[in-house]
Amino acid sequence: MPLIVLWEPPCDGWLKLNTDGSLADDRGGYGALIRNERAEYVMGIAGRLDLPSINLLELKAIEQGVWLARSIEAARVWIESDSTTALAWLCGKGKVPWTALRSLRSTHHGLAQMEDWKATHIHREGNTPADLLAAYQSIKGETKVQPNQLWHEISKAIVEDKLMQGYSRIR
Repeated sequence: MPLIVLWEPPCDGWLKLNTDGSLADDRGGYGALIRNERAEYVMGIAGRLDLPSINLLELKAIEQGVWLARSIEAARVWIESDSTTALAWLCGKGKVPWTALRSLRSTHHGLAQMEDWKATHIHREGNTPADLLAAYQSIKGETKVQPNQLWHEISKAIVEDKLMQGYSRIR
């Protein structure tokens, strides 16, 4: 029996940060996007890094997303990722490799400047817009993606999330 995965908008006064890392053919990427309580796209970021670990890329997506949220003066952010490992590290669980410590410290520094935050897991089927940003084939570096710069696939996925159509996940 399939599980239906839904993307939920945040409560009033909160922003939702969906993040994802991508590793394909020795090319690493990350993506993060922020949406408001009406499920409207606020801002996003796509980056390319030569990191050999998907977990480090997932954590980098969270870090960069937190700093993106800080840049728009977010007070409360709900972080959602499909990486249970990166979320565990963020919440102080599990053994964190030394290669992740700098990114983790930076993330916590950004979060400490907010009024409140929480972090939860979402299955990859419900994280499509962040996945598309993470797979963006840019050159090395980072690209901020304004609302008027979204490409069709991401806009379509955001609308589907807003309509709460859900995605089937085979268990």
